[in-house]
Amino acid sequence: MGAREGRGWDEALLYRQFLERNPEFDGQFLTGVITTGIYCLPSCPARRPKPENVRFFRTPEQARRFGLRPCHRCHPDALYRGEAWSESIYERTAERIRRNPADFGDLAAVARTAGLSRTSLNSLFHEHGHESAGAFLRRARIEKACEALRAGKSATDALAASGFESASAFHQHFVARTGLTPAAFARLGRESEFRLRLPARYRIQETLAFQGRDPGSPSETVSGAGFRKCLEIDGKPAILDISIDHGLAICHTDAKNVFAAHGAVIRMLGFDCDPAGFERAHADDELLGSVVRRQPGLRVPLASDGWEALAWAVIGQQISLRAAVRFRREMIATFGEKHESGMVAHPNARRIAELEPAALVRLRFPAFKAEYLVSAARAVTSGAVRFSREWSALHLAREMRAVRGIGAWTIQYSLLRGIGFADCLPASDAGLMRGLGQMTGARPEETAVREMMAKYAPFRSLATYHVWRTGKELE
Repeated sequence: MGAREGRGWDEALLYRQFLERNPEFDGQFLTGVITTGIYCLPSCPARRPKPENVRFFRTPEQARRFGLRPCHRCHPDALYRGEAWSESIYERTAERIRRNPADFGDLAAVARTAGLSRTSLNSLFHEHGHESAGAFLRRARIEKACEALRAGKSATDALAASGFESASAFHQHFVARTGLTPAAFARLGRESEFRLRLPARYRIQETLAFQGRDPGSPSETVSGAGFRKCLEIDGKPAILDISIDHGLAICHTDAKNVFAAHGAVIRMLGFDCDPAGFERAHADDELLGSVVRRQPGLRVPLASDGWEALAWAVIGQQISLRAAVRFRREMIATFGEKHESGMVAHPNARRIAELEPAALVRLRFPAFKAEYLVSAARAVTSGAVRFSREWSALHLAREMRAVRGIGAWTIQYSLLRGIGFADCLPASDAGLMRGLGQMTGARPEETAVREMMAKYAPFRSLATYHVWRTGKELE
């Protein structure tokens, strides 16, 4: 119904949600703009009108009866028919790029494939992939080159498969993404040690703090300028030893699949998070500028895989960090695979999915939390929840939202820490609220957090991490 008919609606709240462009509200209401005669989803990227020119509706039919027509940018009718129009375009285009990036010489070729202008193409990739179309294309080129090198192809063949125009550009981007030259990457198939060239201004202390959030963990230990991690690779527990020395990460592993070990290391070291754009945009910001200048080069370290991040998020919902650490430790020690060194790998989703919640309750898990964790594991095992950048962030969020016990905070945390999406905002996070409160003198509520953090898009994951680190939060 329109605003004049909307008894029971808080129009000020709806308008704030509309200003935030938060896709979590898509399907809950529509926004009509009387000056343009169109109606939109809350997440529509179009310019925001003044509040007096806005009306709110529950369904497309109500908006059309008001005399409005659907927006051609966000396609609200498609969503209400169960179609995700822009999501489908993004995923089809991303899949074609990933399959053969050499087919796309430049962004104009990508735009033609998507049937969009360059501006709309970038909006699409920022909305669904949390990165520009150019950044996605470069990442796809490197992934294709890695695929060729893992298959035993030469560096020349990898260059051709990637689609880079020059060998120098290929080498530069390959090292930035993997920490290795193409030749060194190819040798991973026959070596147990590799040395990663760390990005400039790399900060190891935050990575060590994340890995060391539980000093008694059976799965990871921190010592000096490095850490040891036990994780499951190809169904068997393996050890990764990482030490930092003069701009290098020196890595030893007993894993048979050293390529997989390398992938886990660059995730945990935060290679996929490039802070340069955020720092350029916000070094002089009134709220975060001093924090950014104090923590230059800060990157978001990821969990070793998506399931580990989701499990931590489910365990940590609505309880203290100390309690979450204890529950996680007990789960790993009881159900993880033990390595001959005595360390234990985090149990995979299939192992937890095989349990009944009572098995976790015996470890003093609250009954509801045990049910939620088993439910999440079963969703991952069945394929109902996936962890991959090949899908839209909105698509993955929708998969998680369908699982009992997974809400907005868990989704945003898992996308941020488990997959590496760059524009996540766990707005209800206690540590984020506490950190912002320390900066401003008044702890904000969730709505205020969204408003305060909106200006940091498309870098809200890194902005969130900066705030966490100011208060030494270890989420």
